[in-house]
Amino acid sequence: MKVKIIKGTHQIGGCITEITSDDGYKIIIDYGEDLTDDPIKIKKFPIKGLTHGKKEYEGVFITHSHGDHIGLISDIKKNIPIYIEKVSAKVFAVANDFSRCIPINNNLKTFDFEKPIYIHDLKITPYRTDHSAYNSTMFLIENNGKKILHLGDYRSNGYYGENFYENLRKIGNVDLVITEGTNITRVNSHDNKTELELKEEAIQIFKKYKQVFILQASTNLDRLKTFYDAAKETGKKFIVDIATANILKTINDENFQYLQDKDVDVWLSNGYSKENIEFYKKKDADFYDKYIAPFDNVKRSKNSTHGEYVMLVKTSMLKDIKYNLQKYRDNAHLIYSMWLGYRDEKRMNTEKTRYFIKELNKLNIQDEYLHTSGHADIKTINKVLEIIKPKQVIGIHTEDNTLLLLKLPNYVIVNDNESIEV
Repeated sequence: MKVKIIKGTHQIGGCITEITSDDGYKIIIDYGEDLTDDPIKIKKFPIKGLTHGKKEYEGVFITHSHGDHIGLISDIKKNIPIYIEKVSAKVFAVANDFSRCIPINNNLKTFDFEKPIYIHDLKITPYRTDHSAYNSTMFLIENNGKKILHLGDYRSNGYYGENFYENLRKIGNVDLVITEGTNITRVNSHDNKTELELKEEAIQIFKKYKQVFILQASTNLDRLKTFYDAAKETGKKFIVDIATANILKTINDENFQYLQDKDVDVWLSNGYSKENIEFYKKKDADFYDKYIAPFDNVKRSKNSTHGEYVMLVKTSMLKDIKYNLQKYRDNAHLIYSMWLGYRDEKRMNTEKTRYFIKELNKLNIQDEYLHTSGHADIKTINKVLEIIKPKQVIGIHTEDNTLLLLKLPNYVIVNDNESIEV
């Protein structure tokens, strides 16, 4: 087999990996946009044989539902199948409908974990990994006795961490590992906090404030569990935004049945009313009936925003927060629980996040950073390598893959569009 990193050896997000079998059949792993906090400003990345011209690829395999791994799939030729874990496909559909609403008319094929997919002389087996996106996947690719493991984005500090290591033991030794190296250039990222440690910190913050607003990703269900559990332990009502509510409804996971909890409400703002004609011009005709109507008369938070609560928010909900605070305000606080890059003024397209935080600060609501990475620290990467003992290691999803050479055994430096033989 041959491996070529089309994009990703010197950037975080937007990584694209090409694998070619001994018989010349090619697949792609991940096809997403470059990182930004503004889903409207998407930079295209055309690839001959994938997005235009004669078909050259047998399939595209998606590791998880984050936009920097799946966000460009609508550009893929319709005769090329896209493989994605079945619940991840539903999560992406909901998140896409609430944000960009880009039509996804592709040839989607869903899979179950640990059930092999055969494409000519390639055998691709998906395994669940631990990441800040629900049901994230790593792929074992086999061809003529050789094995490649593409780990996707991963960590071990989430709630699925130990199961992730068990899955690696099932896989066993491989010839080549493709690992992410997101945290290798980040300051103070030596040892990730666990979600359980984060929960204990959240409990202490929740005890100090009566109203807590949390800015986090709707698709980060581990973080949702962390804050939900902390709210329960401190006796606070838990309020989720409508997008998060729909993701919870979609996954239908017995471990995330929060909508059935009497202490959980769904915040439904006026922006989603049928009278908001401009909003619905940008949405599919069935958007209201699919996503809003099921909650319209079931759970609404406008009549229950007094007292103590923890509320998940989006940058688009500034008016909703101000409405809440006009009705009842006592010792309010904001928790920022995402990558700091999304609010870095040196990065492009961070204006919405920075404006949101600035406006809350004007209301004398201070913000606090409470987060743990969805990406592996160096200790986790080395433990992964100890388990599967690869003959070669290459790095992607990192701003400087050469730094991994100093940290990892059997590491080979490969730059974008360079091939390595397995």
